[in-house]
Amino acid sequence: MAITPDVAFDPITYEVISHRLWSINEEGSTTIAHASGSPVVQATDYNFALYAPNGDLAVSGVFYMLPVFVMQMMIKKTIELYGDELRPGDVFITNDPFTAGVHQSDVQFVSPFFEGDRLVGWTGCMAHVMDVGGMNPGSWCPTATELSQEGLLVPLQRIVDRGKIVQGLWDLIMSNSRLPAMLANDFSAMLSSHRVAQTRLAEACDQYGADAIVDVMQHAIERTEAQMREWVRELPDGEFEHVGFVDHDGQANNLYKVACRLTKKDDTLTFDFTGTDDAIIGFGNASAPGTYGAIGTAIIAIFGSKLNWNAGLMRPVVVNTPQNSVISAEPPRPISGGSVTAAWIAAAGAMACTSKMLAFREEYHEFVMGPPDGSWLLTQFGGVNQFGEPFAVMFMDPLAWGGPAMSTRDGVSTGGCLAALGGGFNDVELHESQHPLLYLWRRENPDSGGAGRYRGGNGIELALAVYDSPGIMSICGTQGAVVPSCIGVFGALPGSTCLYDVVADSDWRERYAAGESIHTLDDMSGTRSVPDAKTTVMMGPTDVVNNLTQNAGGHGDPLDRPPAEVLDDVLGGHVTLEGARERYGVVVDGHAVDEAATTAKRDELRRARLAEATGGAGDYEVGSDLPVVERWGGVLNLLRSGDGIVVQAADSGAVLGPLSDEGWRHLVPSRTLSAWDVGPQARIDDRLEVRQYLDPITGRSLWVDLLRIGDPVPVDFRLASLA
Repeated sequence: MAITPDVAFDPITYEVISHRLWSINEEGSTTIAHASGSPVVQATDYNFALYAPNGDLAVSGVFYMLPVFVMQMMIKKTIELYGDELRPGDVFITNDPFTAGVHQSDVQFVSPFFEGDRLVGWTGCMAHVMDVGGMNPGSWCPTATELSQEGLLVPLQRIVDRGKIVQGLWDLIMSNSRLPAMLANDFSAMLSSHRVAQTRLAEACDQYGADAIVDVMQHAIERTEAQMREWVRELPDGEFEHVGFVDHDGQANNLYKVACRLTKKDDTLTFDFTGTDDAIIGFGNASAPGTYGAIGTAIIAIFGSKLNWNAGLMRPVVVNTPQNSVISAEPPRPISGGSVTAAWIAAAGAMACTSKMLAFREEYHEFVMGPPDGSWLLTQFGGVNQFGEPFAVMFMDPLAWGGPAMSTRDGVSTGGCLAALGGGFNDVELHESQHPLLYLWRRENPDSGGAGRYRGGNGIELALAVYDSPGIMSICGTQGAVVPSCIGVFGALPGSTCLYDVVADSDWRERYAAGESIHTLDDMSGTRSVPDAKTTVMMGPTDVVNNLTQNAGGHGDPLDRPPAEVLDDVLGGHVTLEGARERYGVVVDGHAVDEAATTAKRDELRRARLAEATGGAGDYEVGSDLPVVERWGGVLNLLRSGDGIVVQAADSGAVLGPLSDEGWRHLVPSRTLSAWDVGPQARIDDRLEVRQYLDPITGRSLWVDLLRIGDPVPVDFRLASLA
């Protein structure tokens, strides 16, 4: 897009200043990571961003993504509250999820940047801090039933007044933390990032002038908005639906539905969550600001792959949340899990709906994927460390789950997450030197990505043993333990569910002392248990917990994956022999594919699918002369028949029947998959079913979805052009 005439400089200068702003933002980010001693911050649970004078996001960091648009809300609220009282050197703080935050542990600092008396922009940063009080070390509180149990909530106010710390507020926050020294260091690191970035902004203003800096920010946002609207206009108008679930609320294993409907009209995307269950009296709620940030993360993941990351991406986007729902909770509902629970299911719904829309345009098939993030395997420990000191730590290793498969490639194994695009995790030695825990292993978990023509990436598993401590508290605060939230697309299987696997009173010390190797939990004695999704576990000095992540789904029918690729997976340790045979239908003999046995096995699996299936129309005509008006993801053709639309299976050419308000799924046979069908690590709640929809002639898998038994089936698409 050409530079608009009102910009008072040439395109080259525009690009130079744009890259200068990116460089400044990167230096602000680096300052936090280098100055903080927190292993969580070092593992990139933080972010830094630059904002325009009105608070619009101008340049985003690449780390923990939910807060970047939430801080935009915070700045606008700061302008509303403080208006003419803004001064150079001011820094404002909040961790209030109900005003402009995600959860209490994500503390946000924003600061106005002035050139003389002129407000030129804002710097903003956040970091997950290790403890802000509350009933549990680390301020993750799975058993909380009200907000007051979860730690200090800081309303939006100044923490630095014209360059001087507001000492009373500082001391109040520190005195409520179990780890005041670490918290103070995190706060100091964030304040340093503001000073560094604003020093560099002042240098840029000296070189180019404040007008140029403001103009570049504004133009970049407007250009992205224009590009975003142009892209959206190319996509079909209509409605697209997806449903996900939060499992367990810290009190009992209840299920909570998150319903997402995307309406695309002209150049606007509206994500409406009407039908989502009410806020829960327990752990797992998200606030409306947190959910908005999560939807922004989904938009960055798809549209930000081509466009700049700034406020322009979200200007064509509307997010509607019901009052006091599980994704828009209000006080006194607990919210400490807000960064990783219901908001993530909302983002997964947004990703699924957007992919269903993009699948109608072949030029955008490369962007079609299942949800990347279903759960954060919260591995939080607290108690007394090996030095006799209080400690709390959140292991970031579970960020290394498997990513979603795409239309042309497998998902990345142990590759990170959507919510922290530039994320990482710590060295084993760092944790072992600071905390009373010993790694027994940290490795890729085979068969854990969703099977498909392209398979989802495998995730990580890590076993931790209590070492040199009388005992610690482990907070298992995840979701997705019995809900495979990361569905596959167009016939692929979902990824595995996550799992905490505990062995109490184990003999790992004796076995190591005897020089024996320990490769699995079965290699040691002790009492084995699997805690619920949101549980507090007291671990003794001989206990071990193995942590296995939830992982993303595949793309396309697993029986379409070339046998040679499955062989490579087996030889590379990514897929087991059993997984190759039962989910891909590939029989591996030594270092080669048994071609005849593979052909027979795949035929057997397709016949078994159809034999187990129910529903559908019964007799199907194959082939049609009707014109194709739309194609969906390579699995369905939509044909024009007079004033109506007929659905056809693309693989066999079977004419399935007329498209109606109920969608297309009732037109084909379907079957319920067992947890074992999904994968060896999968666990499925009894109230849910994983349902596979089939081509009635070939048995090809068309779609696999997660549904609550008895609920209406989501309607994948209603296109305005077909009405």
